[in-house]
Amino acid sequence: MFTVVRSPTRGSIQTCGRWLGVAALTASSIAAVLIGFVNGEPAGAAVPTVGGTCGFFLGAPSVTGAAGSAGLEFPVYPANPHQVCQVKVTALASLTPVSGGSYSNVTHDPSSQTFTLDFAGGPLPLGILWQWSPHCADPVTPGVFTLTVNGQSSSSGPLSAPSCLLDLGGHSSLDFDFIDPADAYVAVGMAATTDGQGYWGVYASGADVVAKGDAASAGFLPALNQPVVAVTADPTGQGYWIAAADGGVFSFGGAAFWGSLGGVHLNAPVVGMAPTADGGGYWLVAADGGVFSFGDAAFHGSLGGVHLNAPVVGMAPTADGGGYWLVAADGGVFSFGAAAFHGSLGSVHLNAPVVGMAATPDGGGYWLAAYDGGVFTFGDAPFEGSAGNVSLAAPVLAMAATPSGHGYWLLGGDGGVFSYGDAGFFGAMPLSG
Repeated sequence: MFTVVRSPTRGSIQTCGRWLGVAALTASSIAAVLIGFVNGEPAGAAVPTVGGTCGFFLGAPSVTGAAGSAGLEFPVYPANPHQVCQVKVTALASLTPVSGGSYSNVTHDPSSQTFTLDFAGGPLPLGILWQWSPHCADPVTPGVFTLTVNGQSSSSGPLSAPSCLLDLGGHSSLDFDFIDPADAYVAVGMAATTDGQGYWGVYASGADVVAKGDAASAGFLPALNQPVVAVTADPTGQGYWIAAADGGVFSFGGAAFWGSLGGVHLNAPVVGMAPTADGGGYWLVAADGGVFSFGDAAFHGSLGGVHLNAPVVGMAPTADGGGYWLVAADGGVFSFGAAAFHGSLGSVHLNAPVVGMAATPDGGGYWLAAYDGGVFTFGDAPFEGSAGNVSLAAPVLAMAATPSGHGYWLLGGDGGVFSYGDAGFFGAMPLSG
């Protein structure tokens, strides 16, 4: 049976499971000045969606399970991460033996159900759980699982039958449930090592810090009240910090802890983080444009209290820490302190909202990355390619630049990594289960 669980809009979310929901981003942003030329054209829909005005994309499932069962968690990404809407859909699920034919000992196969997807804002997907529970008396061969929602399909397999339950009679069962976004595996943040020969990725649940190349994983997060939103490398190469939506900051390796917003009432969730050049401090930025400084990070201004047309989604500092840029979902860029304004996408029609930014080493330019994989460059930031014309398995949720300023990575919600320019590919960051 399907039960609909709405993505929470505010308040604490205990991380007893996977899939962390985020607060609905209802703050909005000032349209910034538009320059005459933008490198990297808005791409066509790289992430195919269905559902009309309340569109969505059915992603590839992750496989989880406990004793006697196997679960497939299918993420349902919103077409626009800031949409607040409902759409009624019909889902059809089937389990097909790789040897051909059909299963005679699996109940509810195929299955069909009509239910409502309720998107409450934020980039994390809803999810559909399909659970298979074999009984010991049932000889079950490996099979391929396929879920189709309003004509859009996603499959996984072949998957072997999990360890069976004790034979209590009856047949193997195949059942649906609806997953709270507070329980899903979604990659949301990425940071490069100081030499550019590796990177870290983090998941919203905080359960995983994935290290690739020469990046070293240095520990695990405690139970969280809010989802992880960013990972930031210590410029000294000693470790990294992780930030959560409630402003909690966690330091790993030799990265020093300079304070956090944990326990502080915020008007909007934290969406990004950036370090100072010497690793002696960091900034946090919230969706309403509020900026919070810690350690030797100087406060150069914020958008707190300013009416915005779209929520702020990220920030980048200048090399010397004398300023920083904020970027909003509509591509508006706002510069503070010594950060020079090199242009923005304000007033430009975008096929997908902006999800993050990175600055060049000399502060003479920056890149913006969009949900559909599009990349836009300003100032001396070189355009090295994008995923805007690629059919993505999941939308892009983060980006990171190489230390040289001649390359960058994009991170998909499923852990997929796309490298451009001199950015080396050190492996994807697959979902865990």
